[in-house]
Amino acid sequence: LKGIQVYTAARHFTLTGEHPVTHWGQFPGPRNWVPWTVGIVSVLCYPFWLAGLPMFIGTTINWIFGIAGSEAELLFYARLWGTLCILLAVTLTWLQSYGALEKVQTFLVGLLLLSIVAACFAAKPDWLAALAGTFVPKVPDYAPWVKDAYPKVAEIPVWIAIGTFLGAIGGGTYDYIGYLGCFREKKWGLIQSRDGSKDSGLLPIDESPENIRRGKRWLLPAKIDVGVGFFCVLLFTICFLTLGAAMLHPQELIPDSADPLKHQAEFVTQFHPAMKYFYQLGIFMAFWGTIYGAYEIYIRTAEECFRPISRRVREMPKRKFRLIVLIYCAAGALPLLWLMENPVKIVTPAAIIGGVFMCGLWCFLMIWTDRHFLPKPLQMGRTLLALTVVSGTVLTVLGLKALWDYAVGLF
Repeated sequence: LKGIQVYTAARHFTLTGEHPVTHWGQFPGPRNWVPWTVGIVSVLCYPFWLAGLPMFIGTTINWIFGIAGSEAELLFYARLWGTLCILLAVTLTWLQSYGALEKVQTFLVGLLLLSIVAACFAAKPDWLAALAGTFVPKVPDYAPWVKDAYPKVAEIPVWIAIGTFLGAIGGGTYDYIGYLGCFREKKWGLIQSRDGSKDSGLLPIDESPENIRRGKRWLLPAKIDVGVGFFCVLLFTICFLTLGAAMLHPQELIPDSADPLKHQAEFVTQFHPAMKYFYQLGIFMAFWGTIYGAYEIYIRTAEECFRPISRRVREMPKRKFRLIVLIYCAAGALPLLWLMENPVKIVTPAAIIGGVFMCGLWCFLMIWTDRHFLPKPLQMGRTLLALTVVSGTVLTVLGLKALWDYAVGLF
């Protein structure tokens, strides 16, 4: 669903040279109300992820180094590690040295993905059940033993859990706007002709057969980029869920918020005990790379949302704008990190709103944008249009249900 969502925006960006958020400024109603809404909601979500993810990595560091102590002591150490990660990520992002880490992270997480796929086959799960679970939707419920052994987990309403997980898997609007902004450096299609500082109007598109074919050829890199990325996300997710069902469920084990990754190490240690250290390194790099990369992506998201619609932002030096976003992210994340204990609960509101509900609205916005700004020969075909409608409907409905249950639980 999210792959379709992002591809519709990627194809529009490639064919028109304008980031979709910029064109959303012309949506019916007060001018630029959509970019302002999407931008503000996305920015409000930043601190939740930038507090929850460092808390995850903090508990991971406790586990990697075998740090022992009471529950309160482990929580303190996790918060301390998380704080150091935030400060380090802000400093490195300010120095703009993400490129080298990205290459190392891609290599290590790629190896982790291969290991998890191999572990999935080695675990010999019930493949028919896995196939049915992949393609036959059903609302799950907690097994009886979960309610007995893990009452705090069972207290979480099912739809809130689903919304949180769906929001976390693959990212949300706060990620995708910045991800598309990275296309400017790749200069695919008409992107190379625009700088994103202000909506400069729609370039006329020649509708001759040759030019239409050229435009469709331009879409190949975007299809590969989005397709490979979301295929890896899908594969990771399927493998982890299948391994959880095959190995953890029979043992009646659930990852604990204070030690969320210890049980999953069994996935690869079935090959050799030493694989635990590789798993720890791969997981650490996955979390750290996500935290570090998030600051850069979030800066781009804020730029893409506000530069076209705010003269003050356009006239502000980029270096100053980056610093403001970095300070906001750190200042918002640190209090959440030290005031809340469970990293899943920290990210829940942002995951549901920005990672599910807003993703659904994005799909419908892209249908309007596609019809409004592209000539008919380059508009979405029937298949892509139908898939976009399905994606938008499912994500919107799931987001609303999870959001409603979450809001009810607050009172």
